[in-house]
Amino acid sequence: MTSISTKTRELIKGYLEGFIKGLIDAYKDREIIKPSTAEEYLLRVSPKGQLKPFQAALIPTEIIRINEFERGLSTRLGNSFEECARLIALEHHQDARRSYDIEEQVSLAAFAEAERQKEYYESVAKTKKI
Repeated sequence: MTSISTKTRELIKGYLEGFIKGLIDAYKDREIIKPSTAEEYLLRVSPKGQLKPFQAALIPTEIIRINEFERGLSTRLGNSFEECARLIALEHHQDARRSYDIEEQVSLAAFAEAERQKEYYESVAKTKKI
């Protein structure tokens, strides 16, 4: 198996640096207003469910900001892995796409064989406790 070329490594590095910078930029100026009183906080309106009264009462705003950043990072990380895989695939293929749907017809015989194999595996798994 060959290693990733220097060119692809640089492309991935550039992509990941931009990914992290964009994420940091999105969160660094996000305003987190510490409530002055419980009543004031509960009067706030949040159609997206962003009010967290227990967090607001117990956790310093900088920790809340870090928590939100980490959650945003975790949520978006899967997409960054997809892009890195696409960049690597382009080393070996002319076309590499993310989130590309493939449709094909499967014959009834192939479908029946897949079902037969599944049933066989399930029966072996039950009897041999694989």
